[in-house]
Amino acid sequence: MPPTPPQPPSNSRNEKRTASAFPELSDDLSTFPEIPGGWRLEEYNIGESTISLHRPIDPDLFLDDADVAAANVRNDYMPFWAYLWPAAVKMSKAILNAPWSPEDSVLELGSGLGLVGLAAMSRGDRVTFSDYDPTALFMCRKNALENGFKDPPVMQLDWREPKSEQFDAIFGCEVTYDAPIHSVLLDLLNLMLKPNGLCWLADPGRYQSPKFYQLALDRGFEVRIFNEDFKAIEVPSSEGFQIFEIRKPDSTPLTKQS
Repeated sequence: MPPTPPQPPSNSRNEKRTASAFPELSDDLSTFPEIPGGWRLEEYNIGESTISLHRPIDPDLFLDDADVAAANVRNDYMPFWAYLWPAAVKMSKAILNAPWSPEDSVLELGSGLGLVGLAAMSRGDRVTFSDYDPTALFMCRKNALENGFKDPPVMQLDWREPKSEQFDAIFGCEVTYDAPIHSVLLDLLNLMLKPNGLCWLADPGRYQSPKFYQLALDRGFEVRIFNEDFKAIEVPSSEGFQIFEIRKPDSTPLTKQS
């Protein structure tokens, strides 16, 4: 979970703007933030749709930014939003078969560049994109517009400080990577997921997944696991893609056991 990024230094009119991991953001979504290495456009075939995604050419260049180094020393900050993580494409395809209704309110956690949220929008979902980094939220909006969608709502969200707003469904991709944030995520779901809501969290088989699964059960959540073919998995896997389907206690299931 990324902590607060430092703000970019303000530039006078006579100073030349330079690429930064924390770029100045324009009100004009037709512009691109000036980041290290620049941007590239890639296309992903998701179901019957092709999603175009602007993403950093080389996210590793962000690690050379002095402000990132300082933020990392200060509070372990990392520019995770700039990477397209391994489970994102599979989750984008899986989300097309999500059991919630297009009329439901849907929140994406850790949206990053927005691929999974855009896939959800392509099936008609009313997605609110959330991330801690303002640049990520800017790019979610920009990528949505360039794929022909309306400008979506966004939420700058620190998982340690959940909002009071509740959603019918919440989803996220690769957000269970670190054991210390597991309880934080479950606290957030307890507050931001409606009583009968549903959460999908995708994982590529990271070794921390059994710890998250067990903690969720210990906290009273109802959890089942399935793979990309929607076949049930009895215990978390460390060898491949999986989705944790999570409900609050006493929720009514929206999907049937495979």
